[in-house]
Amino acid sequence: MSELLLIYTAAVVFRMPFQENYWLWKAIGFAGIGTFGTRFVVQWLYSEKHKESRIPTVFWWQSLVGTLLCLAYFLRQQDSVGVAGYVLNIIPYSRNLILVYRKKRMQGSGESGIAPTTG
Repeated sequence: MSELLLIYTAAVVFRMPFQENYWLWKAIGFAGIGTFGTRFVVQWLYSEKHKESRIPTVFWWQSLVGTLLCLAYFLRQQDSVGVAGYVLNIIPYSRNLILVYRKKRMQGSGESGIAPTTG
């Protein structure tokens, strides 16, 4: 499912629909900044709930979605500084989501990830 989201988002970002709709692109830019900025509030509340520093899966999703929205906005604006500030963020956020879901899948199938010992 997440692969489809990434493919769809990439298609939308690189096709840049509605180029002339000023208010739509302002909304996309503000949605990106808002999504990206509020992820720390989510992480803080999650950590407070668990009484230790933790990062929930939604933090990585907010990071990725916020980055993609901001990247779309800066690409549309042809702002190379904004693009440079967000383009590489996709890698660690995607990788963290892969690691999270791999761990959940391993736990769900009963795999511990630890090789059995003999003797």
